[in-house]
Amino acid sequence: MKDIEVKNLRKTFGRKEKKVIAVDDVSFYVNRGEIFGFLGPNGAGKTTTINMLTGLLKKDSGEIKLLGKDPIKDWEYVKNKSNVSTAYFPMSGVLTIRQNLRVYAGLYNVKNREKKIDSLLEIFELTKLGNTKVVNLSSGEQTRTALCKGLINDPKLLFLDECTVGLDPDIAEKTRRIIKEYQKKNDCTILFTSHYMYEVEELCDRIAFIDKGNIIRIATADQLKKEIKKHTIELKVKDKHGELIKFLQDENINIIFAENNTIIFDVSLEKDKIYKILNKIFTKGFLLDDLHIKKPTLDDVFINFARSRK
Repeated sequence: MKDIEVKNLRKTFGRKEKKVIAVDDVSFYVNRGEIFGFLGPNGAGKTTTINMLTGLLKKDSGEIKLLGKDPIKDWEYVKNKSNVSTAYFPMSGVLTIRQNLRVYAGLYNVKNREKKIDSLLEIFELTKLGNTKVVNLSSGEQTRTALCKGLINDPKLLFLDECTVGLDPDIAEKTRRIIKEYQKKNDCTILFTSHYMYEVEELCDRIAFIDKGNIIRIATADQLKKEIKKHTIELKVKDKHGELIKFLQDENINIIFAENNTIIFDVSLEKDKIYKILNKIFTKGFLLDDLHIKKPTLDDVFINFARSRK
């Protein structure tokens, strides 16, 4: 079962003679119960796509199905079973957290509204702030309030946009745990965006990269990282710093950083080159204080995609 189906989606802005293509023939799907990462640099078309999926923008052409339904024709059904939480859509600042959540509980026809609100405030550690006006909240508190709004109707389809922005590391970790637990318990489908690659890797089953209005690649985090064919090595050498730099240069190694006793360089994974280089370093008698091998991360993948598209 596919809870999100997008086919040949297209959106342009501007007049005919100055038309800008924001989303160009985008197609993808998200399975039931899947957390699907949707990533891209600023201006890539990510937000425009999400705004079309959530009804904030009208598409020029293409097809959208949410929960197996047309979100326009079956608006009431889709609305009651889906929700959005974004750090960039502020709630009413003149209302308290509780008052804001009451409004949304009414819009989503939530039963036992006060009980549900109390539960969410407790989960996101906002109980003591329930009667505080949103305008007086910190950015992290506002983010957690937005998450309460996103879960107010126990959605089967959830759009999470930068849902940990402004959160302290411990609260962000708790938030990711809450999201995972909710998703598993409710078999909820989540479209997830973030600029924090480590949490995308932690949460998402598959990841789509979009740039210049086009989907570049859809794969798992492990599959994407395997496309980076190099490891980064950091050495701290006891002595002969200059000699080691000269040796690496003679071996055509790309040195990223060399200062004091620290040298950082990239080595290709082809033909066991990394092991051969390290073996030569030890064989030649260079004495090391420390050695660290850094495998590719999703950050590396993101940067690689972004640079290759310039």
